[in-house]
Amino acid sequence: MAYLFIDTSDHLVLGLLDEEYNWLEFIETDDKKSSASIHSHIYNLLELRGLKVKEIKGLFQVAGPGSYTGMRISEGIAQVLEWQNIPIYSFYHFAVPYILGVNNGAWVSKAFKNEVFLYEWRGSVVKKSLHAESELVSLQNSLRHELGEFWTHFDGNFEGVKLSSAKLMKDNLKELLTHVADSQMREKPFYYRSLENEFRVSNK
Repeated sequence: MAYLFIDTSDHLVLGLLDEEYNWLEFIETDDKKSSASIHSHIYNLLELRGLKVKEIKGLFQVAGPGSYTGMRISEGIAQVLEWQNIPIYSFYHFAVPYILGVNNGAWVSKAFKNEVFLYEWRGSVVKKSLHAESELVSLQNSLRHELGEFWTHFDGNFEGVKLSSAKLMKDNLKELLTHVADSQMREKPFYYRSLENEFRVSNK
């Protein structure tokens, strides 16, 4: 039996893991719109190992942050598998450094609409905020002394942001997923704004 791994928070990342959380298969694409291809990719991954969907031991899902479309894709698959009584474990990109022992830090991602999302943590005390993209350098300068270099989803998302939660995750996968599974983590999809703010229409 194997675990399925899905991350559609930025682009499509899929994999199969054995019961010790070692990669059996791994796919990372540049596809930002994965709705048309994710089902075929999952089917092909399972075919490579002679597995059927109902034989999946569980799903590890990255629950964000990300776009509505990206998060809806992975959450929709998670809910379908839940209906089949397959265990679902989900967690956030910005929580990965803290889970793996980074006690203080700042994590940033592109929040669309010319804004960036900033997640700061000082131990278990967290702060979430949205800022204009133009403020990123000043935010780094003001927080670097206290919180160190900024983190983000993937390498290359921002010039000058050197640390990647995706790389940290991949390099420490067994420790991370053991914690997520043992804690029975099932986080809701994380969007950057409330529905009211996301769909607000300007009268100007």
